[in-house]
Amino acid sequence: MALAVVLIVAVTGPADATDVDGDRERHCVVEVTDVRNGVFVTGPETCFDTEAEVARLAGQGVLARSSGNTTIGVHYTSTGFGGSSITIVGTSCAGGVWYPTGSWNNNLESTRRHCGGSPTTFYDSSSCSGGPYEVYSQRTSLGSMNNKPSCVRYG
Repeated sequence: MALAVVLIVAVTGPADATDVDGDRERHCVVEVTDVRNGVFVTGPETCFDTEAEVARLAGQGVLARSSGNTTIGVHYTSTGFGGSSITIVGTSCAGGVWYPTGSWNNNLESTRRHCGGSPTTFYDSSSCSGGPYEVYSQRTSLGSMNNKPSCVRYG
């Protein structure tokens, strides 16, 4: 008697709502509510099905707790501004640091920067060391820093 064994292996991405839900992209926004010792203090993530929803609502101030917010940066989980995205909004980006948490940590591959003339710098360590990879405008790929950022410094 022959016995057949079937092995099914499921490979899944991060399970939390900050990235993908199955194959579905998530587009999230976090608001910088304060800067303490140069570190952004952010509110909770709010996620949508499309990046257009984030842009529309953030632009209308619907997501903002305070007036005067602007987009600091938009980061993507795939090259070419693809995959899931996280938009960082706040009143200023001068000298602030964002620490990607959950499924965003070590999972960024492209970026659009919105912070004046100073660079946005990506690091592969949560102590803002290792790397650095500076961006002055936008990058369809973070190159050698793909899937490594654990610290992002603005301005």
